[in-house]
Amino acid sequence: MKTIYRAADILEAHIVCGMLNAEGIEAEVAGFYQQGAVGQLAPQDFARVLLLDERDEARAERVIADYEQREPAPSPERERAGEEETPEPEESSRLAWWLVIAALVVLLVSWGMS
Repeated sequence: MKTIYRAADILEAHIVCGMLNAEGIEAEVAGFYQQGAVGQLAPQDFARVLLLDERDEARAERVIADYEQREPAPSPERERAGEEETPEPEESSRLAWWLVIAALVVLLVSWGMS
């Protein structure tokens, strides 16, 4: 077994390992139990992807190079945030005041009914 990739965290190690496995390259993640031992401290060299058959090394390096060159996909929240217009500060504060007034009216009406 040979370490083919050192990931930033355990999640990235599993992503890379899954990509390699999808290409028919046998790999596994190592070090995930060690990361739990240190808790929330920054892991150093815990998340590794091991190549089981060193004959697949050239193919694995190509898959990893493709992975590292990809741009992260924009999240749906980020796309929606770009499409929606944010209200002006004056509009949002006016809306907040109307909501406060409506809540007070409901409170007064409910007290009057009891």
